[in-house]
Amino acid sequence: MTFSLNYIVNMGITETTTTDPGIKERILASAIAIFSSQGRGARMEHIAQHAGVNKALVYYHFQNRETLYKAAFKKQFRILLGEVEAQLRGNEFPQESCVASLKILVRSHFRAVSRHKDCVRFFAGAAADDPELVRTIVSEMTKEGRPPLLKTVLDLIESGIKNGELRKVNPKQFMISMVSLNLFFFVARPIAETFLDLQIEDEELFLEERLTSILDLLLYGTVERRSL
Repeated sequence: MTFSLNYIVNMGITETTTTDPGIKERILASAIAIFSSQGRGARMEHIAQHAGVNKALVYYHFQNRETLYKAAFKKQFRILLGEVEAQLRGNEFPQESCVASLKILVRSHFRAVSRHKDCVRFFAGAAADDPELVRTIVSEMTKEGRPPLLKTVLDLIESGIKNGELRKVNPKQFMISMVSLNLFFFVARPIAETFLDLQIEDEELFLEERLTSILDLLLYGTVERRSL
């Protein structure tokens, strides 16, 4: 479904609102929130209502639901990646220690995820609903250039293996393990709370304990014991 500018104007929407970049960003933010809670099948009118705009304006900027879904996925992915990179810029990797650098990486990723819990539900839902679409979206993003952070981390692990700080682990498997451990609790929180009878009275303290546990699991599985 597409709408011409004339149609938009006839609907009582001014040309200014169609060209205002703030409107498009508001629609994207609302799409992330609604897709996260309702899944890929969320209705466009719900997104429009959340953004406080006419549904026709949503279709003007994003021709159909799949176009909006892909744009929202890319936006949220970049937000999360940007958050991790921002934290790392404030905590540069110590040149002398691969282990210390990995701790900074894992902490930065976990804290970024904990601040953007919607992205976890969005990504998990997208992967479950339509893995091929997710593969297409990520392929499109990598054509624009793989994140420099990815190469930095893989090189860091390779360096740690060479200098003897790390065992001979597969760097890509380490990345998968880190992402899985950092994301899983936020995906399965209702199950964990019920099944394990978790009584979380202090959210900040609990998340800090969770982070410590993740670091322990990852590093004891990766680091040569003498390096700890």
